[in-house]
Amino acid sequence: MKSAMVSIFTATLSVVFLQSCIKETNQPATSASSESIVASIHFIGEHFGGGIIFYIDSINKHGIIAAEADIEEPAVWAYEDTLTRAKGTAIGYGGKNTSRILRVQGDPVNQAEDYAALECAEFELNGYSDWYLPSKDELNELYKQKNVVGGFRTIAYWSSSEFNLTAAWFQNFSNGSQVKAGKKGSYALRPVRYF
Repeated sequence: MKSAMVSIFTATLSVVFLQSCIKETNQPATSASSESIVASIHFIGEHFGGGIIFYIDSINKHGIIAAEADIEEPAVWAYEDTLTRAKGTAIGYGGKNTSRILRVQGDPVNQAEDYAALECAEFELNGYSDWYLPSKDELNELYKQKNVVGGFRTIAYWSSSEFNLTAAWFQNFSNGSQVKAGKKGSYALRPVRYF
C-alpha cells in the first residue's frame, strides 16, 4: 500500500511539474514578443540615439533625433558664393544635402572656423558621429517641436537647403519664418541624425 501511494504521489508530482513547464515555456514567448513590439515603438520627446526624437514616421519606428543643444558658435553656410546643388528641402534630404555641401566645399584649412555643414558633420555626441545639418523641412519640424527638444534661442538657424549661388534657407526660431539669406551670414546650428 505504501509503495502504491508513493507511485501515485510521484505520478501526480510529475504531471504538475510537466504542466508548469508547459506554462513556463509558452508564457515567456508571448511576453517577450509583446516586449519587443513595445520596445521598437518610439515617440516624440524620447531621449534616444544620442539626443531627443523630434520627428517620427507613420509606423513609429524611424525618425530624426536632435542634439540637446546648439553647436556652441554660429557659422556661415559658405565662405564664398558656391553652387553645391544641395537643393533638397523635404524630410530625408538633410543628410544628402550635407554630403553634397562637403563634397563641393571640402575641408578648408585656411579658415578660422568651419562652415555649417562641416560643423555638423564633425559633431560627436553621446557616442554618435553621424550628425548632419537638417534640410528646410526637417528644420521646420524641429521648430514645431522646439519646446519638446528645448535649448533653442530666438535666433535664426541654418538649414542645409541651398536656394541659389549666393543664398540658402534658414529658419527664424522666434516666429517660425523660413527665409533665404546670403550664405556668408553667420547663424546658429542644431545637428540632427536619422534613426
